[in-house]
Amino acid sequence: MKNIMNKQLYNFIQGHFQKNRQGAQIKNTALATKLYEEYNFGRLNIDKTLLIFGLKDILTLCEQIQSELGADIRHDIYPTKESRLNIANEFRNEKVNSYAVSKDFILINSLSEFKINKTQHNISPLASLGIYIRADDINSIEHKSIIFVENLAVMANLSSLNLTLLSEELTDALWVYRGDIKKQQSTGTAYEFFRRFNTHQRICFSDVDPKGIEIALTSHANYWLSIKNIADYIKVCESLKGNEQEWFNQSASIKFLQKKLMKNNEDTQKKPTWSTLFTASSAIQKTLKQEHILTHQLALTLLNLEN
Repeated sequence: MKNIMNKQLYNFIQGHFQKNRQGAQIKNTALATKLYEEYNFGRLNIDKTLLIFGLKDILTLCEQIQSELGADIRHDIYPTKESRLNIANEFRNEKVNSYAVSKDFILINSLSEFKINKTQHNISPLASLGIYIRADDINSIEHKSIIFVENLAVMANLSSLNLTLLSEELTDALWVYRGDIKKQQSTGTAYEFFRRFNTHQRICFSDVDPKGIEIALTSHANYWLSIKNIADYIKVCESLKGNEQEWFNQSASIKFLQKKLMKNNEDTQKKPTWSTLFTASSAIQKTLKQEHILTHQLALTLLNLEN
């Protein structure tokens, strides 16, 4: 999942869309590259100096931005929202152009105890999703690792994960929930929090599918926590009942990963560690969710995302 589009990129896109309503070819600047890589927008010419796009590309991106920001990029100014407390200082209706109260908060959990702001706090003795905290109130994290989690079910079942093959350092990590894609539970705050602590070992734990791999690669994590044994992964995928639908709805993520592999081959001729799982999932065209990993007690490993 990408971070929320910033105002600079929004205005860059809007300017080109208003000038080129049917499509165009524009210089491949840093912003154009960001648009191509993060939003799978358009295509590059042979020497990668131009970004080429058509009406279909424009309409697809407009739909994505409408879903992400609630604005029509062809006409609307960049939507800047404030907290309800700030709005209540001036207006009777505190909800007008406000962001959700939950936006400032993130959900964290641990297998042992919380080590934040130079203090230690016990975790709940009862089954719990963790605790919600205001992200900006955390100044330091004394856990060595921070694990970014895609699905909420994991947060309530950390002790059920098969971490036996991993170091004790990992079981002492701080686990952070990515958040929901719905606008009232924006993922942006969790991403910003995760990226802020860049001196820690950062790990992403996501589904084994194209979207999950994309989340890991774009999260700024050092490692992807994922399946250790390909044979076990395929065995579980093939044993699950019901028709596979989601794989075929992830074409944008598949395209993103294929481009990453192509670029890697051009630059280094060395396959990244995540490519083995992507190749296996492409062969069987099936997704494996974190809930499946939990239930089937699949062994996990850390895959380096920096090579």
